[in-house]
Amino acid sequence: MDREKANYYAIIPASVRFDNRLKANEKLLYGEITASSNKTGECWASNAYFSELYEVSKVTISNWVNNLIKYGYINSNYVYRENTKQIEKRVLTINQVPHKENINTYKRNDLEGGE
Repeated sequence: MDREKANYYAIIPASVRFDNRLKANEKLLYGEITASSNKTGECWASNAYFSELYEVSKVTISNWVNNLIKYGYINSNYVYRENTKQIEKRVLTINQVPHKENINTYKRNDLEGGE
């Protein structure tokens, strides 16, 4: 992935932003995955790419990705080399994130700010 060419926007829905189970950088990584997915619906960026981007270890990125998977925000699938069990690439996709009542989110008063 080339940062010079990455000009897509990131989306971080309220259910992710206010999920207290996620660390701030996991939320930021979620946004980066949405930005990388905007064109095709899939993110093929490796842990090495994200590691360089955020200046953290690949193990840290792996932990962040695993937490996003654990809490149902993304899916991870592998593409294997033909007729082998060797991984060619990982593909991350964004799950549709419904509003969850059990996540601490700021509640908006329906009468507030409207006419």
